[in-house]
Amino acid sequence: MPQNLNIHQPDDRFFKSAMSDPEVVKAYLEYFYPKIAAIADLSTLQQKKVQSLRPNLKLFSADVVYRCQLEGGSGEHFYFCLLFEHKSEPDEHVAVQIGLYIFLLLREQVKAKKQPLEPVLPLLFYNGKTKWQPKRIREIFKGHPGYEVLKPYLPDFRFLFEDAHRLPPEELLKLDLSYFRSTVLSMALRHKPDLIFEYIEVIFEGADSKASISALTHYILGVAERSEQEFKAIIENTDLDIIPDVMSTLEQILIRGRKEGMEKGLDQGAYKKSIFNLLKLTVRFPELPAEELSDLAELKLNIVEGILEVAAGGDKDMLLKYLKEELLTEVPLAAAEEEKLAQLSEELVRKKE
Repeated sequence: MPQNLNIHQPDDRFFKSAMSDPEVVKAYLEYFYPKIAAIADLSTLQQKKVQSLRPNLKLFSADVVYRCQLEGGSGEHFYFCLLFEHKSEPDEHVAVQIGLYIFLLLREQVKAKKQPLEPVLPLLFYNGKTKWQPKRIREIFKGHPGYEVLKPYLPDFRFLFEDAHRLPPEELLKLDLSYFRSTVLSMALRHKPDLIFEYIEVIFEGADSKASISALTHYILGVAERSEQEFKAIIENTDLDIIPDVMSTLEQILIRGRKEGMEKGLDQGAYKKSIFNLLKLTVRFPELPAEELSDLAELKLNIVEGILEVAAGGDKDMLLKYLKEELLTEVPLAAAEEEKLAQLSEELVRKKE
């Protein structure tokens, strides 16, 4: 079932959390892609860890990979990737990212000497504000002067795409009561906060555990443009049986917010200094193990390992983006610090080559 979510980056976290539940994924396939569901033995769904494929897969905000058998007992399997895009503007080059994802997963199979290779099927779910129909690889190059001659040699593939814009609430309400219905309904209404609260009871009716109640509460609070106090007042006026669990989650969020607010001012400067110290140490002593770097820089080991993993990918721009958007997203940086961060990112990637 879903893990507890932070209200920052609510769409990414909520999607990945929900899609880590095999029952939600089963319902997702049956609803959106019945032909695929019909050839799959969905009782064999198994989520796969794809950590070994990173940092390249950091291109995606949220991703979940499953493997399952084909129906009929042949023993043959296939993979499918549940990919999520939430952007204020559609991404013209998303097909390039999807292609990278497919071929990295196939490459892992080749390295593992898996015979025969198992197909990889990409499923893209979009939850941005603007309606969008993503381009395939060949469509990206249509304006190129040599397109007609080069067309047969350009990579191309189709992918399965769903846009939350096209999901009317009245159709979703026809689904059987389930956490899947709650998940898709709340994401379909993501840019219509008034409607989220109009359907708030229906959304929470599908929450079947404290974890799912917590996940929905965090998500709705993160996207619905209401304060915790306003949210509490709305919930108190419903007939939901799970009001105490929602209230408990909201109280935890309020307590954590107050605590983080007090600690934030004290910790930001020290945290930023530790990040810069780590980068300098790693550039100067590239052979030091992560555990020693963690101790010297006074940073948690998982932070150090994350930076080293992204740096090992050999892309200085990706490392800089990771540092700024994942680790320093709420830490103010002066112009000189941004320049120094870019310089250290380039030096670190060069050292790791």
